[in-house]
Amino acid sequence: MRFRCSANNLIDGLQIATKALPSRTPNQILEGVLIEAEANEVILTCSDERITIVTRVEAEVEEEGRGVVPGKLFNEVIRRLSEGDIEIDMNERFVFTVRGSGSRTNIAGQDADLYPALPQLDNEREISLPQDMLKDMIQKTEFAIAVEDMREVLTGCLLEIAGGDVTMVALDGFRLALRRAKISDVLENFSAIIPGRAVGDIGKLLSDDPEAFASLSFGGNKLHIRLEKTEIFVILVEGEYVQYRQILPPRFATRVVVDLEPFRKGIDRAALIAREGNNNLLILKIAGGEMAIESHSQIGDVFEKLEIQQEGADLNIAFNVKYLTDVVRYIDAEQIEINLNNAISPCIITPVGDSDYVHLVLPVRTGATA
Repeated sequence: MRFRCSANNLIDGLQIATKALPSRTPNQILEGVLIEAEANEVILTCSDERITIVTRVEAEVEEEGRGVVPGKLFNEVIRRLSEGDIEIDMNERFVFTVRGSGSRTNIAGQDADLYPALPQLDNEREISLPQDMLKDMIQKTEFAIAVEDMREVLTGCLLEIAGGDVTMVALDGFRLALRRAKISDVLENFSAIIPGRAVGDIGKLLSDDPEAFASLSFGGNKLHIRLEKTEIFVILVEGEYVQYRQILPPRFATRVVVDLEPFRKGIDRAALIAREGNNNLLILKIAGGEMAIESHSQIGDVFEKLEIQQEGADLNIAFNVKYLTDVVRYIDAEQIEINLNNAISPCIITPVGDSDYVHLVLPVRTGATA
């Protein structure tokens, strides 16, 4: 194998493919990048067996071939080369030689035949979604995916397509984030649970270009995503997702509308003290068209007061500071609507006039909210 390509283009390709490199694996071959030189391109593949990323880089291929090179080391070697073209070749003993900027580096590689084949999908169904829409849905929900949970389905994100709607849902037992979008031209009905790590990697690879589309193919327990130069294969989480619609309260005793920016700043200031305490609590006190935000710890306390639009009963309620901070970080609106029933029931927060982006946050039981 021998090819020449732009160092910058190869760095960009490696940045994409190596997102799938495993941090630890008993299968040593997966610590490498599969490099395949053919026609006028080089194909880079990395996999941790749950997610596989394949991307293509333009190249002048003098001799076709394929081999596996240690991923982290190869990435660092290429990054340390100056801009311009680099030349890479591999001999019959799978030794890679990298030349560029007056430098030559030899790296021992492995036979590509040892690398796992790409996943194959059975009875696949395909849909096409705007990349910017899918990226927005991921950014606004992935933070609520459970990092660890006895219920494996909660360590993934539910992608549901039904009735001309695409819905993405994540929940970790304490809060839920839901984002919905209309796709009236897609008539398929199905759902899939995408592993949490894969969700984040997919989001990073999607474009903000409203004209760019992602092709999603579902087959068995696998998902195949095709972008312009990159393909992503994902092993889906198996099992039945939580019936999230049953968690959302149908009616509320108290409704509050508040300007988001003052609320965000108040939460941010109160969080400084809340994080110094043992309980990480913020307390909202709603009464007479005003909201007080309070936090207390061993080293101090904070009191913030905001004007609000209030309908219904007065209420004191406490939340984990992290969950409220996440809510105000990801909502993009002038005003938000906070819907409550009592100090121990789920709270629903949405942008005003936008029921397609929903946060559910469970309150914390405390004597201060009585």
